[in-house]
Amino acid sequence: MHSKFFISCHKLGYYSQLDSGENLIQKWDIRDLTLKFFAGDRVRFRFNNNDQKDVLLRLFLQKLKPKKGSFFISSKTHIYSDYNFWERTNKKASLQENMKSKLFSSRPWFGGHRKNLDILIDRLDLGGRKQHIPVQELSLEQKNRFRILMMIAAKTKVILIDNLFTELDEIGMLFILEWLENFIGIVILFGDFPNQIKPNRAR
Repeated sequence: MHSKFFISCHKLGYYSQLDSGENLIQKWDIRDLTLKFFAGDRVRFRFNNNDQKDVLLRLFLQKLKPKKGSFFISSKTHIYSDYNFWERTNKKASLQENMKSKLFSSRPWFGGHRKNLDILIDRLDLGGRKQHIPVQELSLEQKNRFRILMMIAAKTKVILIDNLFTELDEIGMLFILEWLENFIGIVILFGDFPNQIKPNRAR
């Protein structure tokens, strides 16, 4: 039995107002969502459309305020999506320079142990010259592996993953699956993900 939760939603709701010509109509994207998220949870959300997915993603990232209900995050808990890290990257700086950010650990947890970042960089075949050139010069495959590296090294307890798995090569996929086996934080999945990852809850 879990003793502490990191995120709580109680009757969470969000709607947009549509002008029908005669009056305003409320179009609900999320309605009465009640959930608690505990350490180690793997949760998958299914959506009726992309608008609904985008609204929930932005609510979790606190880019939208609920129109109804409550959304609680415990103190010192930060939520990031896999794409957040890429958006914040200085594309003109190198991988090595970007990883010096205080957001990332130099010895992240991987496989149940602390691993030096250099070891993980080499395993993703991002070492040598690749870690010193501007990020914008990396190939698409290398950029996606860099996104994985940032996600794994991030000092966060909650990760939102949105369709990242459809963009990974075999090396990246095996690497992230190995990491997920021992990640003690919360993983919330939006969109498709491989059969190897079994959510303990689906909505």
